Amino acid sequence: MNGNKRPRLEHRESISSETASKAQLTRACAECKKHKIKCFVQQGGTACNKCIKSGIICVPHNFAQKFIDKDATWKSEADITLDRLKAAVQHLLQLNHLPRLELFNDPQSLPVPVCEVFVQTLSPSTTHTNSVVPGNFISEGPSANHHEDDSDLVPLPMNNLYNLTEPGNSRLIRVDPAEVNGPDFISRGVVSVAEAEYLFCHFRDHINPLLWDGVLCSHGTLQEARQSSSLLIATVLTVAALHLPDREQSLHATYDAFVSLMRGSCMLRSQNLDDIRGLCIGAFYLTSLSWALCSRAVRVATEMNLHKSSLQFSRGSIESYERVRLWYVLYVCDHQFALAYGRPPMMHEDAAIRNAEKLLTSGLSSKGDWKLVAQVELFRILAGAYFMYGCDPDLELNGSDFEMLQSFNISVDQWRLQYQPKNPGVASHCVNPAKGTALYYHLARFQLNSLSLRGISARSSESDMSWDRKEAANNAIAAATNALRLIIEDVELRNALIGMPIFTHAMIAVCASFLIKMAVVYGVSDTRNVRKLVLPKNLTKYGLNFHTKDALCSVESLVLVLKPVADNASQRHVARQVITGLEELLQRFAKSREGDLFIYSPSGDTEHPAVAVVNHDISHSATAEESLFAPDIVDVTHADYILPDGSHDQDTTQLFGLENAQQDPFDLLGDLDWRFNDSFLWGIDSGAPYI
Repeated sequence: MNGNKRPRLEHRESISSETASKAQLTRACAECKKHKIKCFVQQGGTACNKCIKSGIICVPHNFAQKFIDKDATWKSEADITLDRLKAAVQHLLQLNHLPRLELFNDPQSLPVPVCEVFVQTLSPSTTHTNSVVPGNFISEGPSANHHEDDSDLVPLPMNNLYNLTEPGNSRLIRVDPAEVNGPDFISRGVVSVAEAEYLFCHFRDHINPLLWDGVLCSHGTLQEARQSSSLLIATVLTVAALHLPDREQSLHATYDAFVSLMRGSCMLRSQNLDDIRGLCIGAFYLTSLSWALCSRAVRVATEMNLHKSSLQFSRGSIESYERVRLWYVLYVCDHQFALAYGRPPMMHEDAAIRNAEKLLTSGLSSKGDWKLVAQVELFRILAGAYFMYGCDPDLELNGSDFEMLQSFNISVDQWRLQYQPKNPGVASHCVNPAKGTALYYHLARFQLNSLSLRGISARSSESDMSWDRKEAANNAIAAATNALRLIIEDVELRNALIGMPIFTHAMIAVCASFLIKMAVVYGVSDTRNVRKLVLPKNLTKYGLNFHTKDALCSVESLVLVLKPVADNASQRHVARQVITGLEELLQRFAKSREGDLFIYSPSGDTEHPAVAVVNHDISHSATAEESLFAPDIVDVTHADYILPDGSHDQDTTQLFGLENAQQDPFDLLGDLDWRFNDSFLWGIDSGAPYI
């Protein structure tokens, strides 16, 4: 039979029935294809033999699966690329101080034509010739936030100058940003990572809460802070080492690193809010650099347009919240040092400062914001007094000046009522806001009422002060005494004192020295030794509520309770210098043989010093608050002198036995015009550097 001939019908039917009984051969499923084996599916079944034996789900062949797999791979790669592009754009927006990327969804909500500004920022006409090194600092030049166009009839003078000239040719001093933005001092091995971790944790847990509940350092770990700002971490570690005993080596290493970083960044422009926070922390705690750091912080903040953030915040810009809050910190810092150094403040009362309480109604505020706004309002009052009376210690108050002084006192009283916590509670770091408000209140009243003693000299021929002047002087005496007693009697406040900024220690020291000088100024010469002064029991004959023994006891008690507190800090901490200076002053006093009188010796050669001659009844009850302010103290003297028998004698040469008849009794203790470099108080060599 021919092989090409078709079989008969019966034979074909038998073959098909035989084939149907066998397993069906299909396109391989995913599992069989993976193992490269034949895939058999029983008739009527949905899974192949291999998948049934393995107990897995049989995925039938899908011709489009390879396209699905390729599409999933492409999408995954596209998502990664898109995330990278978003991160790059966000970084560029941050570098150029433009709004966040999310705000571009609604161009109508943007405060300025941001796209145009962004294009101008990246245009060749405004970019620097030197490439910008990634980091917190860029080269000096025109502000990135100011770009004038031809439609502006009166542009900003400096921006106009930069537009008319070539910035690259006008820079006389060139600083490489890589020197500042390179590896931080921890990476270079200045301090070990373990030591840096220890110092950072101490600052975070013990010092940072005293700065308005951590407003100035929100980073929880050392790594976060290092990634944000080298300047901030250098300041934090320096301040932490300053507040720990036996950390002198770390203190010097971190301090030198901080100074080096500051030196390199002074000719560069900062572009990070944490840099400003680091400058503020340094100003609050590093005495020798306080004024320089404060002024630098204000300058950097204005370059970053923080002074405009309040207006943006009032329009609903949530991103401006941190900038507004930092602007208020700068206001407090600036006015503290302006009063401390007797210099005009750089920041004045603008709309943002007058409307500071709006920060508390934004829904974003915290307890730290409440304390910060309270200090802003208090310094508004003190700034008003500064601009009213100036800082000349020889400028005597008269007539209507006392009426205005009384109005300032009323404002401080109202401030205390407004910001006295209704339910203060106790925070985790043992800070009682009620005690802090009370301390601020007493120190503010002392700052204001001490102005009444300006221009009153011990050589004056007037035997009596006016009633208004006596009232204000008594207020100053009471405020200084109450401030000291609050520190002495409150154990929690005293324990937190070591972590408070230098303004607190300066105020405590100046209140103590004020009381000591008030005790000396009315003294008369000892008949047995004209170089010594016999101090009266009290000054009630002159309308002053001042008792010499009580004043000296308060100062002595202060020294005794602060000694163990200072032992918890570095040898270079300002608290130790305050105690040393006050102890030296107290050594100049001795008990007189005539009852409760005291003898004062300018040279300190007293036979029986008055230190430790009184019994101390010190109670311990409350807690502390953060930073304070330092006042501008002026000369405090009196008209004439009272002999022990009550008679008057106006011959200063006879009374004091001094070669120079024009010698003022206050010269025995130094100028009362408060300055941080008052070496007689610190008890150190004025030429020796200190932190």
